[in-house]
Amino acid sequence: MDDVSAFAEVLEDVALQLSSLNPLAEEPEEIAATAATIVAKYQRLSEAAHQYGMAGVAQTAEWIHDLLLSYQEMLPEAILELLQGGQLFGWIELGAFALREPEDHSHLPAIAAELMNEAWPEPPTPDILENLLVNLRVNTLQPAPVEEETLATVAAIDVTTPSNAVAQNPLAWDADIHPELLEAYLQETPGQIAEAARLIHLISQGDNTPEQKRHAARLAHTVKGASGVVGVKAIAAFTHRLEDILELDINPHLPNGLGATLAACADCLETLFDHLQEHKPLPDEYHSLLAEMDTWELRLTEAMPAEAAEPDISELLPVTPLLLPDFITQSGLTTDDETSTNNTPNAEVPRSSATHLSVPLETVQRLLNLAGELITSTSQIAEQAQHTLAFGKQLQQQDERIRQMLEELSETIDQQSSNLHSPSTYQSFATLSQADGFDQLELEAYNDLHSTSNLLTESIADNRELTRNLQQQIRQISEQVYQQQRLQRQLSETILRTRLIPVQSIVTRLERTVRETCRRTDKQANISIIGQNLQVDTDILQGLNAPLLHMLRNAIDHGIETPEARQAAGKSPEGQIELRFEQKGNQIHLTLSDDGQGLNPEQIRARAIERGMIKPDSKLSESDILRLILQPGFTTRDQVSDISGRGVGMDVVQTAVEDLQGLLHISSEMGQGTTIHIQVPLTLIATNALLVRAGNHLVAIPSNTIQQLLYVAPDQYQFEGENWFIQHQEQSLEVLQLSQLLGWQAPAPDLRKGHSLLIIASEQKSYALYVDEIQQPRDIVVKSLAPWLNLAQGVSGACILANGAVAPVLDVLRILRHLENGQLTLKSNQALSTYKTAQRARILIVDDSLSNRKSLSLMVEQMGHQAMTAVDGLEALQQLHEHAIELVLTDLEMPRMNGLEMTQAIRIWPEKRHLPIVMITSRGTQKHRNMAQQAGVDAYLTKPVDHDTLNKQLQRWLQTQLAA
Repeated sequence: MDDVSAFAEVLEDVALQLSSLNPLAEEPEEIAATAATIVAKYQRLSEAAHQYGMAGVAQTAEWIHDLLLSYQEMLPEAILELLQGGQLFGWIELGAFALREPEDHSHLPAIAAELMNEAWPEPPTPDILENLLVNLRVNTLQPAPVEEETLATVAAIDVTTPSNAVAQNPLAWDADIHPELLEAYLQETPGQIAEAARLIHLISQGDNTPEQKRHAARLAHTVKGASGVVGVKAIAAFTHRLEDILELDINPHLPNGLGATLAACADCLETLFDHLQEHKPLPDEYHSLLAEMDTWELRLTEAMPAEAAEPDISELLPVTPLLLPDFITQSGLTTDDETSTNNTPNAEVPRSSATHLSVPLETVQRLLNLAGELITSTSQIAEQAQHTLAFGKQLQQQDERIRQMLEELSETIDQQSSNLHSPSTYQSFATLSQADGFDQLELEAYNDLHSTSNLLTESIADNRELTRNLQQQIRQISEQVYQQQRLQRQLSETILRTRLIPVQSIVTRLERTVRETCRRTDKQANISIIGQNLQVDTDILQGLNAPLLHMLRNAIDHGIETPEARQAAGKSPEGQIELRFEQKGNQIHLTLSDDGQGLNPEQIRARAIERGMIKPDSKLSESDILRLILQPGFTTRDQVSDISGRGVGMDVVQTAVEDLQGLLHISSEMGQGTTIHIQVPLTLIATNALLVRAGNHLVAIPSNTIQQLLYVAPDQYQFEGENWFIQHQEQSLEVLQLSQLLGWQAPAPDLRKGHSLLIIASEQKSYALYVDEIQQPRDIVVKSLAPWLNLAQGVSGACILANGAVAPVLDVLRILRHLENGQLTLKSNQALSTYKTAQRARILIVDDSLSNRKSLSLMVEQMGHQAMTAVDGLEALQQLHEHAIELVLTDLEMPRMNGLEMTQAIRIWPEKRHLPIVMITSRGTQKHRNMAQQAGVDAYLTKPVDHDTLNKQLQRWLQTQLAA
């Protein structure tokens, strides 16, 4: 056994002995005996660590031993309290795990978090923690230098700081901080700061208990120590001032301005950590708040009685049972229920509660990807089962036809047999047989034909029985497939729920934004957030975070009036803002309303005319005028401040909502307030979609964007020139052809027949969408496209169909926005029909990658050409032999025959030698270009190729082909 394993056993033995001690002793003698035992255990642990050469562990054990000695005589109960909380043996167990499981990097940050736990009377010095972590890492990963491991770990947690960041920004950690220590700090501190800020807000309002005040001071102390360890001196200094103030008698001074200072400090503390993570400088209010806290501390100290200046040491110790660290309980940040338990005196706290499991988002994403593949695979199996069932029905029909034919054959044979054995026929047959040589053997052959017919009839009956058994088996398989579909849907929903987080997780930041904006604008406002328990997909909530902050700042800066103006208008001095979250079906509805002065349409119109956004004679409805504030660069302010006036704000909100495939509506009433309503999907990963055909292409439209599927009879059509309308719910809806919106060729709809139309509503109005064919809806998994593949505006991704084909997933709302904004123009059906009569060039796309073939095919089809595909050079030559091709787009590297070999074969083909060949490859070196030129390639493009470049090349070489 090596020394590392032997020392791991020593650690496990010490941890076991410590955990076996009784922390609930009540008799003074028993308490003293237990404390003495603990001190002795740590003395022996220190000696054993020195013996095995574990200097870092020995130094940590000695630090704790000295700490315990200081409490052994005066306050042994404090030692038992540390034992009850698990602090005395928790870090030892984790140290043993780190030695035995060197590949698991989570133990070292957990050890640091355990030793920095707020239950310790004081945190360890940075040197002690540094030496301990390096000692454990070096002894578990001997070959890896510490410096390289440090760089790798820092890169893995994505918290790299520029080398000069500390010099330029005081809000930064030390450049040489140990990565495990930094990771522990970044994991533990956000929850501690959030809880401290919550408690400080309660304290600032005078609505707190002594335990909550003591807990807030303790949290400030913990954050101060942790920040000092990692070198974030700005946060350490700020929390040091907070801790000093919270330990004083502050309640009488709260109404005199101290409460407002503490509330601002709580917000600033959270902002400090946000800026630290985002590598931003110190907040503007940082230094002024430090000065205010210094002033208040001086005033409070002078007002404090002399005998109260020396606090009793027992007041600095925790008075409630302590929770185990997060990595032992396997839960994330403390929940509200847990927090309230901590703040309740004499609360019973369990030693372990493994009700939550922290899972990396990357793991959840992989699970979702696998669930998506399962959805696709199940759909393919279901379709194959349907095809097999249909084939079984065809087989049954074929058996029925054969059975009818056999019956006819049997009737014919029986008729001939009866005729043959009749006396008259037999006499004539005997005479004929004597004359023509028809002997007895032929009569026996005739009987054999009858027997064979009977055997064939039996075989068909057996085949029919087998067919019935086959159909029964297929039905059972279909039932199992349906069961699997139900299970995989539940699996997908369950995995998707792991990505859901409550709205409550962003409430603190939203409330802080309101308070900070009020302080900067000298206004008063309260915000009420309804639906905080609603679970929302992580991507959706993160995407809504920035828009919400913009809208809240605008609501206060532009909407809420000053207290004097509100009182003059008969309103309360404090403005009211309501933020409501609701789930309706597969949609998240977010409504932000305020009772401010509202939007002034005339002012908005005048400013839009001034900035050249609209013409003076433009006729716009009030809703259209209000939507002008969503245009980039629009602002009603003449002066620029740190909150508004730059023309950046609501256009960011509109862009974010569009990226989430959502809708945004604005309504306002002068003097009464403004309401902004946002509607976004529940998730962007998996959805139910309606498959439709536009032209010759299948596309998927998410069902949450379709309001209704409406059948309209021919007598309900209305026409205004070339435009087509229908009446729906007392509205006249324009009918748009989806293929025209996408720029694809398709025949004009036959208006002599009735059609099923899709009713889709944008922010401005509703439309009726005509598609060439509507197929059944199905669950799809939306696959993100690479930027160079997402060529068509309005395509949000792609999905794999049951037959293995790839269909684009349309963002119809974005397409309609482009149409309304003039970024998209429609061609008339007549123009489309004329264009369709023109001969389309056939382009052969040769590539072994399915995604590349599909993307190039879409591009070629959008340019008005006909796309044909081949997987390699051999198949391409076969296509050239069978079809007339005008141009070839080929990859370089392919199996069986690559692009260079195919080009050489075409150049020696007399009928095809002048065919233009454009090579599209990821190889961009001059060597490959020379090889392609020698082989006879006409043009050489490197991936990714954009739409315009490819279009120019096609036009150039197709014109050359026509000229030839």
